[in-house]
Amino acid sequence: RHRALSPRCPFVLCPLTAGNVPSLPAFDTQNYKNEQVRLASFENWPIPYIVSAEDLAKSGFYYLKVDDKTKCAFCKGVVRCWEQGDVPDVEHRRHFPNCQFVKETINLRFEQAIESDRQRMFSNLNIVGDEVGDNLDNLGLHKHYGPKRIDYATVEARLKSFEEWATNLIQTPQVLAQAGFYYEGDGDEVRCFHCDGGLGRWDPED
Repeated sequence: RHRALSPRCPFVLCPLTAGNVPSLPAFDTQNYKNEQVRLASFENWPIPYIVSAEDLAKSGFYYLKVDDKTKCAFCKGVVRCWEQGDVPDVEHRRHFPNCQFVKETINLRFEQAIESDRQRMFSNLNIVGDEVGDNLDNLGLHKHYGPKRIDYATVEARLKSFEEWATNLIQTPQVLAQAGFYYEGDGDEVRCFHCDGGLGRWDPED
C-alpha cells in the first residue's frame, strides 16, 4: 500500500540507502557469558543480604530486573525466590544439571572443593597421629607392632623348631618355646618370634 500511495518515496525505491535503522534485539545473551557483564546487571539487586551478586554472577546468572529473578546466560534457566542459605552453584546444579556451564565449570569447582577437603582431612589425621605418638612416648607407653615372625606365633610351631636342640643343655625346648623363642639350628642361639632378638651362650643358671 505504501508503494501504491507513494511510489516515489526514497524508502520504497531503495530501503537500504534511505537511512532506515534496522531493529535490534532488546539484549544479546551472548554478552552475559562474560562474568563481569553478568555482575554489572545486578545493579539495584534487592536482596544482597540473602545471596550476593558476586556469587550469582560467578554461578552464571544475570539479573532480569524483576523481583529476584535471575537467568543463566548459558542454559536460559530462571531461578527466583532466593532464600537465606541458598548457594547459587548448588541451586544451579540442582535445577539445571544438564546446563553447559554446570557441566564444565560448576561441577569442576565441586570436585576441586571435595579434593581439597579430602587432603585437609588426611593432613589433620597425620597431625593427630603424630601427636598421639608423642603423647604415648611421654607417658612411657609404646606403640604395638605385630610379630616379626608370624610363622612362629604359636608355642607348637616354636617347639617344633627345637628338633635338633642339644639334649645336654639345661634350658629345655618347652621352657624356651613358652618364653617366645624358636631355634634356627645354630649352636644354642635362639630368637624371639616377636621382636626377633637373639640369645645364646646360655649359662646353667639362665
